[in-house]
Amino acid sequence: MRGGTTDPVTEALSSVSKWKRRRYRLEYWGLRALSAIVGILPYHWLAPLGNLLGSAVFLFDRHRRGVTLDNLRCAFGDRFSKEQIRRIARHSYGVFARTMLELLWSPNLNGRVLLALCSQQDLDPSATHAAPGHAAIYVCLHAGNFEWTSNISISRFGPVPLIAQEFKNPLLGPLFDSWRTTVGHSIFPKKGAMLRTLRHLKEGGKMGMLVDLNLKPNDGPVIIRCFGKLLTPVTRLPAELALRTGAAVVPVEIVPRPEGGHLLRYLPEIPITSGMTAAAITQACWDALEPGLHRNPQLWLWSYKHWRYRPEGQQGEGYPFYANPHGGFQQLLVEQGFADS
Repeated sequence: MRGGTTDPVTEALSSVSKWKRRRYRLEYWGLRALSAIVGILPYHWLAPLGNLLGSAVFLFDRHRRGVTLDNLRCAFGDRFSKEQIRRIARHSYGVFARTMLELLWSPNLNGRVLLALCSQQDLDPSATHAAPGHAAIYVCLHAGNFEWTSNISISRFGPVPLIAQEFKNPLLGPLFDSWRTTVGHSIFPKKGAMLRTLRHLKEGGKMGMLVDLNLKPNDGPVIIRCFGKLLTPVTRLPAELALRTGAAVVPVEIVPRPEGGHLLRYLPEIPITSGMTAAAITQACWDALEPGLHRNPQLWLWSYKHWRYRPEGQQGEGYPFYANPHGGFQQLLVEQGFADS
């Protein structure tokens, strides 16, 4: 204890049972050891190792495999055969496993390594979002190695702040933060992160955010339409920040390169016109990024329950097996103009 305050991690650990504290420490040291092992592997081993691990998990993870296959079926309908759907699903497990391995490998990153492994492409040569002092919010999906997007962009923008991630195990947050800041990024603590982010953008800073996580209906989400028919509540935060600060909103996608490593692609900036709502901006972000999922469907995190809620009546047909009606979601559909009349 210093100056009458207790370290947040120590305080969090003191509030759980002795058994949980032991489990949390085992998880922490297990991940530390795994990172040390992965860190000594040659980088070009990570992709085949990820594919191997992903295939093994796909084989044995019955529940998540069912979620993955049903998500693909609902999103693409009859575009792919059952065999193709299964192949895409298995490959998506490998992509995610590779992403996690590369996160564990991140302590090896520096400017020289990133230059060798990654490249960047701007699809709008006239774009000004990269200019110093020009506030910008870069939005992406949980697709490809989303963990490295900020690392790759550091050669263009310099260090950017990241918002700390909270885990049930309080020992894991600082560990993941250390991997994500290897190349020099800073961390905004979760407490007060919104005010810090607003200030940072108003001062012309840049931030990156993921836009495809579900929110509960009472968490203030906006509804977007995915794959032409599936409705889901997602965060309005990037759009609201853009409206409050005047920051540019730039969709980005990260795809594997044929020669190895990754390509970070900056899509054209979302045009924000007078009177545009947060909902419209959020939908525009998804509409810009969805075509990448059609080109490379295996890159998305299909094992996540993207469509937890379904509308009532006929409008709710065609949703995955895990989706359920929810009164709060139905109310949002009515308020935001998505409910059938």
